[in-house]
Order: sequence, then structure tokens, then C-alpha cells
Amino acid sequence: MYKKETVSIILPAFNEGKTISNFICEIKKLNFFDEIIAVDNASTDNTKKEILKNDVTYLFEERKGFGATVKRGLISSSTDIIFICEPDGSFDVKDFFKMIELSNEYDAIFTSRTECINKYYLKYGNILYAKFISLIFKGPVLSDVGSSLRLLRSKDLKKFIKNLNSDGPELQMELNINIMNLNVKIKELPIRYYQRIGKSNYTGNFFSSLKVALKFTKIVLLKFFNLI
Repeated sequence: MYKKETVSIILPAFNEGKTISNFICEIKKLNFFDEIIAVDNASTDNTKKEILKNDVTYLFEERKGFGATVKRGLISSSTDIIFICEPDGSFDVKDFFKMIELSNEYDAIFTSRTECINKYYLKYGNILYAKFISLIFKGPVLSDVGSSLRLLRSKDLKKFIKNLNSDGPELQMELNINIMNLNVKIKELPIRYYQRIGKSNYTGNFFSSLKVALKFTKIVLLKFFNLI
């Protein structure tokens, strides 16, 4: 709990057996999370076993995709404040302190990895796309549209959670736009970002990243023309 508000974190996991148990241990050391929800996206490695080593909420999501997994966690959470974070070794739990402190002033905290991204197409693609959606949806100036680490409030999520359409990585974009459209106070926080442990399911190379960008574009167009 943080200042009388309950806090949970959703960990969408597909084949994260090498990292998830240690990450959960690091999260527990922060001492402000009321619930840790690990959502296993039908992993084929030892992810389930590693999650069950820890006293956390274990959920199984059969539908494939980052978006389907996150939505399963969001629907199951009942706290005031909700973190979302991939447990792949990319993120540093020390940044969670900064995020929770900013929740005193802001309704949603997005994060930016752009200063730490080495692949030029990811770095500059994220920056350009972030500025594009900031302009057309009249939101805050952002520099990253793909970071999975974020803090949201359940009172805001309840306004659109049943209407979320995306089952893949494009859920990131759908969440961004939906939060912007609520006209709540949003802060983007630069964070530490490390090379993930294991293979990325979506942005491992230029062509897979391009596929994600096209999915993002589809969501932007559908939201802009109020089709979803």
C-alpha cells in the first residue's frame, strides 16, 4: 500500500523462466505492492514453475499475445493503482519508486526507454511515432510508445477496459490513446533500460519491428476515426 492506496503489478510472461522469479523477489523488496499478478501466456518453458516458487497470484492466459495477457491481468486486479511491467530483465525496479511518488501528482505514468535503446530503428521509430500520436490526439509530448512499464489508475481503466480490442503488442498504443482521450494528467518518466534476457517476441529485428509498427498504425487510424 502507498499512502492509503492499494497497489498491484501485472507481469505478462511468455517463456520468462530465466528471469521472472528473481524479478518477483526484487519487487517484493519494495514493500508497497499489495498484489503481484503473474500472467502466464501458455509458456513452453519453466515459467509456471518459477512463478509458483513465490507467493503471488498466478493466472494462465491461453490466447496468444502481449495484449491478451495484460488484459487478463487488468481484469483480475482490484487495486487503486496498477503497474504493468514485462519481467524480462529489461527494467529496473528502482524506477518503481519514482513512478509511485509521481502518482501523487499524476493520474498515469508512462515511461521512456529511448535514451537507452541501441537499435536505431526502434529508437527513432518510437520517438517519431510518440510525437505523432501526441499531436493528433492532443496529449502530452511523448518520446516512447512501446515501453510496457507504466502506472495506471483503476478508476480510469474502468472507463474503457471492457472495450480494449488488441491481443498483441498494439495494446500499448491502444492504452496510450485511451488514457490520452480521458484528459487526465500524464507524466512520461525516462527510465533505465537493459538488454532483455532471451529473445524478444516482437522487436527482435527490423522486419518484426516493422510488423509491430503497422499494427500500431492500424490502431491509430481506428481510434482517430472512432471505429473502435
